[in-house]
Amino acid sequence: MEIPSISAAARAVTVVLCAALLLAEMPVNYIEIAGDGVRLASPVPHGAPFTTAYVHSVEKTPVIELYRIADGKIWVWEEMVRSHNAGLPFDAPEHGSFIMEGSGWMIVRGGRRAMESIAYRVGNADIGQNRWHLPPYFVKAYEKYPSRRVFIESGVRKFRDAPLIGWPEEGTLRP
Repeated sequence: MEIPSISAAARAVTVVLCAALLLAEMPVNYIEIAGDGVRLASPVPHGAPFTTAYVHSVEKTPVIELYRIADGKIWVWEEMVRSHNAGLPFDAPEHGSFIMEGSGWMIVRGGRRAMESIAYRVGNADIGQNRWHLPPYFVKAYEKYPSRRVFIESGVRKFRDAPLIGWPEEGTLRP
């Protein structure tokens, strides 16, 4: 008795269905910004950058903080400042470095600091001028969410439970 062979098309359909089922169950890093009427969320690849930029309320100098999202945590990757008074970094953290750049930036890099949540206060056009960048999205937070308190959180979710919520269209709201 001869066993009928499965056609190439049937095999391809089976592979696509199995891949779709596997993708839906795959764990992904997820970032969410929520609180006081704000809700932005997105699945992100392992090691994805997330940047906050603002003008320090006391020093009136720019501050840029680069984070990486990995293993469901927000890792402090690099902080760039032009002043080190009023609560701004002035020294290298343990396992990190402090770099004085010729352009006037002081860079604090590394330190193995990770967290699942950051409490974050958005300023306004006068104080803060906060901006967020989660490539490819740019948000002028100080215009869209002035004077609001939000929590930036990260975790791991199944891809099917990690919707893209509230981010502007790519290329809009550039700083």
